[in-house]
Amino acid sequence: MRDPLCNESYLLKTIESKKKNICETKQEIAELKADIEKGIQRYPRDNQSIIYAEFKGMFRKNIDMIMAKYSLGSTPDTMVNDYLDCITCLENMGEEGLGYIFFLWMVALGILLEVNKEELKRLACIIENKKIEDALIDFLLKACNIEWQHYRNTYQKENPYSKTAEIIEIALHNKDKEEASKRLQKYMDKEWFKGHYDYEWRNAHKEPGYYGLWSFETAALVKILKLDDSAIKDNNHYPYDLAHYKNEMSFDLSWYSMPLEKETIKEEKAVLGIPNNPELEQIIPHKFNNFVNEVINDYNVLTDDEFWKKYNLEKIWFKLEEFKKDNKDKKLLGTIVVSLLVDKGFILQLDYKEELIDHIENIHNYWPEQEVKLVCFELDNDQYYYAYIPKNVMKDSLYEVKLIEVENKK
Repeated sequence: MRDPLCNESYLLKTIESKKKNICETKQEIAELKADIEKGIQRYPRDNQSIIYAEFKGMFRKNIDMIMAKYSLGSTPDTMVNDYLDCITCLENMGEEGLGYIFFLWMVALGILLEVNKEELKRLACIIENKKIEDALIDFLLKACNIEWQHYRNTYQKENPYSKTAEIIEIALHNKDKEEASKRLQKYMDKEWFKGHYDYEWRNAHKEPGYYGLWSFETAALVKILKLDDSAIKDNNHYPYDLAHYKNEMSFDLSWYSMPLEKETIKEEKAVLGIPNNPELEQIIPHKFNNFVNEVINDYNVLTDDEFWKKYNLEKIWFKLEEFKKDNKDKKLLGTIVVSLLVDKGFILQLDYKEELIDHIENIHNYWPEQEVKLVCFELDNDQYYYAYIPKNVMKDSLYEVKLIEVENKK
């Protein structure tokens, strides 16, 4: 067992049940394809849409199996076919959406399992088509020397992944592997897991269906940068064995030059203001003005389908149909902005069972020149959303979302 928080018997049952479910799903897909050829339509939803959804479901089952196998203690060799099946599923999902974290895991796992470059190119093509723009994914793919052309300076989920730029910069720009390894330890011990509290990971091990939570992308960075990870070998979320599985893959870092963080700062200073709603500039830091302005514009001009896909809203609305139903009156913009700014790192999301005092140090102050106050954004769910805004601001809402001042017990 690599994860002592998991139940061994449950993991074994999970692996067997997922295998059975995948076989059944493949049979269902074969039958649906046969129906298409024969012109038979058995369900209200068209056959091809069902096939896309079935491939998505099969992808999730394969990922679950990889997680369960690794937590159980299986050798990485046993996960390779599951991984390759995941790529096939992604290629056959059509326009079905998936959360960013799955694509990050897939890139990292491809590196750790050392699949051949043709498989990584297949994955890269999917990421390109899905228009996933993320600095960490870009770095990992470029390092693999598969002719990936992008190296952007924005993150799909800033907290915690933007912090990896510091590790990369110290290792490559400063050429200090020892210091980079120390920064790596801080990242894994103090930042990575907390950065996913908005995913409700904190108490996940106490809930049914826990297969373990592993930072595959951190292990991939260790492998690429050749860092010393001995200090985090026993971290319950660091896949040490995968980081040291095979050492045959070569990486190209000759393209790396400008520290990513400095590029980001330069870009952020170039674009200020929210022309689509200037009042929001009072509570949205300059760093996020351009992004929020784009969200507002897209919300007003894109179709529900286009908007849901562009902003990966699956984490909030699991199905597009749910989003369309809730958005029929076009009164969700505040909820969407708050949720997206959680991923950007401006707003801290906590579960109702969590105490603010335990996490307040994770709320970043983006107003260094001003006195600030702590506010809570009230969404219609059982989560709490906290951020600092300037103390003199009297604004009490972000579209339909109310702002409530909170006593700061820091």
